[in-house]
Amino acid sequence: MRRIVQPRKNALMRAGAKLCVLLALGLVFLGGVTAAPAAEAPAARVQVAHGPYYVGEAFEIQVVATNFQEEPAPEISTGVYGGGVLRLSGISPSTSTSISIINGKITRVHEVTFVYRYEFTGTRKGRARIPEFLVSQAGVSESTRSFELEISGVPTTNRVGIDLQIPTGPIFVGQKVPIVIEFQIARETQRDLVSYQIHVPLFDLSTLRFIDEPSANPDTQLEIQTESGVLMLSASSRESVIRGRPMLTIRAERTMIAVSAEAIEAAPATVFISRGVGFRRDVFNQRRATSTEKLMAAGDPIRIEVGEVPKQGRPESFAGAVGVGFSLEVTADRSVVQLGEPIALSFLLRGDGDLSSASLPPLDAAGLLDSEHFRIPEDSPAGIVDDDGKHFDVVLRVLDAGVREIPALAYSWFDAETRSFQTTTSRPIALSVGAAEVIGADAVARRPEQRSASLPGSPTDPRPGAMLPTDSTVISGTLPDEISGGATIRRSSLAMSAANLAVERDPARLLRDDRVVGGNRPLAIGLYGTGLAVLLFAVFDARRRAINPALLHRARVFKRVERELLTAFGLPKEAGAAALGRVLRELVAELPEEASQDLDALIAECDTLRFAAGAGASTAREQVSGQVPDSLRERAVNLVAERSKSGPGQSGGSGS
Repeated sequence: MRRIVQPRKNALMRAGAKLCVLLALGLVFLGGVTAAPAAEAPAARVQVAHGPYYVGEAFEIQVVATNFQEEPAPEISTGVYGGGVLRLSGISPSTSTSISIINGKITRVHEVTFVYRYEFTGTRKGRARIPEFLVSQAGVSESTRSFELEISGVPTTNRVGIDLQIPTGPIFVGQKVPIVIEFQIARETQRDLVSYQIHVPLFDLSTLRFIDEPSANPDTQLEIQTESGVLMLSASSRESVIRGRPMLTIRAERTMIAVSAEAIEAAPATVFISRGVGFRRDVFNQRRATSTEKLMAAGDPIRIEVGEVPKQGRPESFAGAVGVGFSLEVTADRSVVQLGEPIALSFLLRGDGDLSSASLPPLDAAGLLDSEHFRIPEDSPAGIVDDDGKHFDVVLRVLDAGVREIPALAYSWFDAETRSFQTTTSRPIALSVGAAEVIGADAVARRPEQRSASLPGSPTDPRPGAMLPTDSTVISGTLPDEISGGATIRRSSLAMSAANLAVERDPARLLRDDRVVGGNRPLAIGLYGTGLAVLLFAVFDARRRAINPALLHRARVFKRVERELLTAFGLPKEAGAAALGRVLRELVAELPEEASQDLDALIAECDTLRFAAGAGASTAREQVSGQVPDSLRERAVNLVAERSKSGPGQSGGSGS
């Protein structure tokens, strides 16, 4: 029996050894045939959202770039397009790696994809051209093809209207031109409004610049679609009757400035709305549109002539300022100077105009400084614009000792309303100019060659009785006769000028202790006070450093929340509820330990109020007719106050 088992055991061992050898050879073979990552050529393609496409309704266009390097990100440019507005809304890079084994061959593929998301909004009915897109990276470029899409028209209606109020012109380069945009919507249409889009091609012109200032009494906002994104303008609303129909009018203002002398031509402003025609109630008992209809209204085309400031009759003190009511203030850093010393002048220019294009005229122009009396810098200074005006700094030097003032300086501007040049002057600045002292070679004294030569009356004088008198009077004036005939003394030397060589003979004065008399008492009090202040500051700083940083962060968060609550309470009803919910969510995000059921309930109530019936009409009158309910305000204020007074983790409500 033992002889039969032993041969079987040896056979199994030999078979296992062969299997190990085969596996090792297989691994070596697989490792030797592993392929390098497959490198594919870069490519770009376009993906467009499914139609139909309507005028005024934006749809997405995606440009997908593949097989480019991860860094740096490829650059994209667009060709010529027409019939709409194209806007880049975002970029989404992504990477993926895959490994496959086919017939013993391992393949590793690393893909890099960049997705550029555009929004295209058709502005007129008909064929719209989608441009070609060029994707470039490190000398490698790939482009897509251009194509056209059919944009369906939208019926016009008198239930909405758009009006752009702008002067007829002509206007001038640099002139501030106020414009008004009004959006009207009928009361019966406002209730069923789902969304709206306003397009003003004038706002996309590169030859214009706009300034947006807060309205006097804003109560809502007006959204304008532009090529650079959504423009939010502060606006006011009012009730009016237009063509016998009650309308809600939303009014916003902007300031337009022409930057080049080119005629302004722009297509009419348009407004597109989606109005619900079928509704149902959702689980929150809110009206939801099941079907919509699209309507539009358009304004008038725009054409304005723009001209340059007239050259005829232009004063030398004119430097590009256009507007009304300019004034110039000039101040100097000193009024007493020596001839040739620098004087720093500060100019402050104020006025109702475009200060960014206004500069200083040449300071040696007529009505300003005389170049024979002042050394003026050749280059005009660059100004800085702030809320107070435009500031300029100039350094000049006085060349004439007879100058007694910096004269009144003239500054001219062009009044676009009267079409004439106006001039203002600054106030003169009195100067006291002293003649400069010229030092020549005669004023330089030579140093004596014998430093150790004894002067008459000094202790080293070998002559007997040559000591100076030792009374308590100050030696001044001429020297005694017995020493005047000795060694020559330099009269220009300052060695004995105003020197008190008297010997004090009063023992009480010599032995006096200043500490007893108290002559330095104020100094001592000041030193003790300074030391005490430093000690108190050190104690305060040590206590401040000992405070837990988490408590400091918590206190800062609650202070910010309290300020933002007041801001939310001042907003219209739905906007205030949205802002209040956002503030409470940010509180929980920054301080997770403050989460509780009370806070969740308050946030849910804000969301309910925000998405209540009629909330979709963001420009509706109901949005601005009220504010956050008093009960919701009181609960929010009390809850935040209770949490801020209690320590972390000591909230009254239960955690969620």
